[in-house]
Amino acid sequence: MISFVAHAEDVAKVIFEKSAPMVYQIKIIDKASGNKSTIGSGFQVSSTGMLATNYHVVSDYILDKEKFTIEILDYQNNSIDASLVNFDIVHDLALLQVSGLEQQAFSLSSAAMSQGVRIYSMGNPNDLGMTIVEGTYNGLVEASRYQKYLFSGSLNSGMSGGPVLNSAAEVIGINVSKSVDGEQISFLVPVNHLMDLIGQSEQAVNEDEYSSHALAYLMADQNGYYDMLLASDWVSKKFQQFELPDQFHSSLKCWGHTLDTEGARYDETHRHCKTEDEVFLDSDFYTGSLSFNYESISSDELNTPQFYKLLEQSYVMSSFDNSESKDDTSNFRCTTDFVVLGGETEIHDEQWKVTTCIREYIDYRGLYDAGLIAIYADSEEDGHKALVITLDATGIDKVNIKRLHEMFLGSVKWNQ
Repeated sequence: MISFVAHAEDVAKVIFEKSAPMVYQIKIIDKASGNKSTIGSGFQVSSTGMLATNYHVVSDYILDKEKFTIEILDYQNNSIDASLVNFDIVHDLALLQVSGLEQQAFSLSSAAMSQGVRIYSMGNPNDLGMTIVEGTYNGLVEASRYQKYLFSGSLNSGMSGGPVLNSAAEVIGINVSKSVDGEQISFLVPVNHLMDLIGQSEQAVNEDEYSSHALAYLMADQNGYYDMLLASDWVSKKFQQFELPDQFHSSLKCWGHTLDTEGARYDETHRHCKTEDEVFLDSDFYTGSLSFNYESISSDELNTPQFYKLLEQSYVMSSFDNSESKDDTSNFRCTTDFVVLGGETEIHDEQWKVTTCIREYIDYRGLYDAGLIAIYADSEEDGHKALVITLDATGIDKVNIKRLHEMFLGSVKWNQ
């Protein structure tokens, strides 16, 4: 009798032997030095020499085609030039064209799979040679804005863009990333996104239109997301004396905590909600996030000047760390207004101070990072209390900024 372990090893061996000739190392070469700047993996998806990989593997070339070239290395260590056909920046996919390859290609399968089935990832980890990694399919990642499969297996640098195969050696996904916190948790792009990209690639994208091509994907993505988000029924939750927007979509994860600092003369309670995945634009620039935070501050020990000085320290716009370069975005431009939220009544007609700030993307004009901060403060004989709200979105246009801010602030209600 053949044991399960032996059978699994045999399946991996058969898949590797069958598939290795169609899996390649992708190298982005710096023209000036002749050395590679980035390595990844790719695989053949047509008999005419079309390869699939990740956008982030070839992004250096896309962003600066004068400085870089694309090369592939086949399983016999032959180096061949490649050209870019198309890319989907939102789903981190790209297609390359290579001449002179054998007339072979992987089959692509979007058939439903059961959680727990064995799947097999191929690629070139850390420039060490072609490998196959066996793991488990765990379905779509929950609470994710961008579709990804959860793979219980170890992806390593250099495997990005390689194929993930079922037991019939059909592609079901594409390697994209590994978990920062766990070596046995990795993520895959579902193959249906690759099928869509192939269907849109009869002609190669003009190299002078790479930026506008990426912008079209980003614009469509944010429009679709915010149309869906703003048309949904928003969930609210009690927070101190208010009813506030809460986890109104599955792409958001929420948590809360109370600070108990020794010696502090005030109390702080926090609640945070945010999306947990982003779109790769380049190695120092990510977009596509949404988050909001509530901070309740109260004190019966501080006097009025002390309490309002404390609030000044809390009324600070969030730090946007999605870009590390001043060349990616303009400077922030901010405006401040005083508004009544929660419905004006004889009891509650106090004004909130609301500041909004935006900065535009330089290479993707029309997209912005947008921050909002709003504060309400109340002082009575028995103490002081305040609420600070922040709302941050990256990669959003002005129309959706206005819609999001109006919807969010309009959902702030007094808890009568």
